[in-house]
Amino acid sequence: MARPYDRPATLVAVVNFVVVQLLPIVVMWLLTTLGTNHSLGTSVVGRLPAGEHYARLVTNIAYYVMMLAPFAMAAACRTFVHAKRWLECGALGWIGIPEAGLCGFAGAVVVLLPGLLTHSPVQSLPYVVAYGGLTFLIGLGVGVVLWCTAVLTLYILFGCPKARAT
Repeated sequence: MARPYDRPATLVAVVNFVVVQLLPIVVMWLLTTLGTNHSLGTSVVGRLPAGEHYARLVTNIAYYVMMLAPFAMAAACRTFVHAKRWLECGALGWIGIPEAGLCGFAGAVVVLLPGLLTHSPVQSLPYVVAYGGLTFLIGLGVGVVLWCTAVLTLYILFGCPKARAT
């Protein structure tokens, strides 16, 4: 039985799964690190009972992982397909970028679905355009990041796959 490191497409899919799980954490860290502090020197620090910090941390991580798991699985599956096509027939996988945008749009529509079903199309159209458009653009950005990580993973770990495949 082949191990994941024997199959480049599987390893690239795993890398992109991890990237989707970690990308929002990195963005939030950058925003808090590079953002300006407008607290004017005052801050409030709450006290929790012993062990409560860890319980809240574990709960928040579990919610976070469950929320992003469908998107990470979709990214891993599509990355596997595009990487296999790239290795077998030389397709570059650019189509994965708009697929990521459509995945973001679909996520927004699912979140907005209760409101879409209970309101008229005229009332709900601005929300679909605004939130759907924003999540489509965010999905395109994530698609570019995932495409770059897939290409870099293939080149760094396996050399030039297109030259080897032909």
